[in-house]
Amino acid sequence: MTKNHRRAYPTVSLLLVAVNIPLALLVGLLLVTDYRREMRRATDERRITLSDEAGVIGSALLRLSDPDDTAAITAFLESSCAETAGPDSPGHWIDVRWNGCKLHTHTGPIDSTVSVDAPNFSLEVIAGRFSSGLLTVEVSELAADIRRSVRGEILMHVSWLLGIAALAAVIVDVVLVRLIARPTMQLAASVIRLGSQQFEVEPTSFLSLELNDLSESISAMADSLNAAQANRATAMKRAEQIQRNLLPNRIDVPGLRIATHYQPAEEVAGDIYDVMKLRDGSWLIYVADLVGHGIPAAMSASILKLVIDSAAVGCTDPGELMGRVNRALPRYLAEDGFATAIMLRWNAESKELKFASAGHEPMLLIHEGEMQSIEATGLPLGVDETLDWKTETIQLHHGDRFMLLTDGISEATNESGEMFGRTRIQQLAVDDGHACIAELARTFADRVNAHIGGQPSQDDITLLVAQCLEHDQQSQTNQLRLDGQGRRIQ
Repeated sequence: MTKNHRRAYPTVSLLLVAVNIPLALLVGLLLVTDYRREMRRATDERRITLSDEAGVIGSALLRLSDPDDTAAITAFLESSCAETAGPDSPGHWIDVRWNGCKLHTHTGPIDSTVSVDAPNFSLEVIAGRFSSGLLTVEVSELAADIRRSVRGEILMHVSWLLGIAALAAVIVDVVLVRLIARPTMQLAASVIRLGSQQFEVEPTSFLSLELNDLSESISAMADSLNAAQANRATAMKRAEQIQRNLLPNRIDVPGLRIATHYQPAEEVAGDIYDVMKLRDGSWLIYVADLVGHGIPAAMSASILKLVIDSAAVGCTDPGELMGRVNRALPRYLAEDGFATAIMLRWNAESKELKFASAGHEPMLLIHEGEMQSIEATGLPLGVDETLDWKTETIQLHHGDRFMLLTDGISEATNESGEMFGRTRIQQLAVDDGHACIAELARTFADRVNAHIGGQPSQDDITLLVAQCLEHDQQSQTNQLRLDGQGRRIQ
């Protein structure tokens, strides 16, 4: 399955962004709109005030006893506007036209950029007018002055709106976190625990009916998975016991002392080994490794043992026995299945060891401290039904040892990706050549497990070590078999 590499974010962050960004944009738009509306209202109100002022001045001028007395008109304008003039009042201009005579005066603070006589009409102005007969009065102020005088009040109004919007956003965020984000994280944590096979998940109560239903569904799923896991554990324990029953319970071979180590990567393994007496009094010793591990490989390994045991009833030659197994095995394997195996025929009287190897790990032979690596004599089983295997012969002497192992040892990998390797296997076999075979098997198991470290083994591990005995030692031969922890099994 293709993994989705799309970047993901916490649910609470997505919810807050999805709510707060549109809310902030909406509030910003409303604030700008409200600011413009308030500024336009203030400007309109000021225009009405200026019109009223123009009307008052015009009415007063009409009541003068001598409308042609320009000096009296000017004095009247100066006195009537004196009250409005001040350092903080917006500057404005009064333009009076009477009988063709133009009079004007300036009140309020004088801007250095504006003439005392008239406003700079290149700037925007707000004006109020009065007209009656020959009299026209216009009172004007700079729009910038008017806006500056009311901006503080409008900004205070806008600040209140902004504060209310921020409070609403906080309330919405808290509600989202409590009702959606936090319950979602709790439910996600429950699912993560299920994924790590922690099935003790109790339903959590939320305010949301749908989230409660989801929580109860997760709890029910946990109970179901817990029951399934318990059933699987029981079934796997039985399968493990059945497979161990297929292994030799006691190994007592004349002329040999044998120790083994058997360590499945999972509950059951794809490795199999056995020691059995043949019809002519010789002994068959074999180790086989099915591709893969776990249940499929274990099923195939059990079938392979039955096929080998059946073929060995009428055959004693390892090469011929390998051919018989190869012709019968493919019908029981998966399409891409195969197995490696090594089969030995031991004759205690002659101390003769005949063997054939189908793509298996090299057999190690140690004689007087020197080691020989004996490679396979043919391809793995299940590859081609027409294959044949050559049988080779080795003459053993007192004290000689041979080791059969599966690739789970050589390919055991540590956290850095480094394999245990055949070189390390051969060196260990030589360095501990004088230790008893039970100790040697235990040392191998300890070294491999130490190399793997705390991580689980990636493949099954099987090791069989045998030592040739003198004739008078044969009655003392006993079985030595170690489990996955290196403990001796009687």
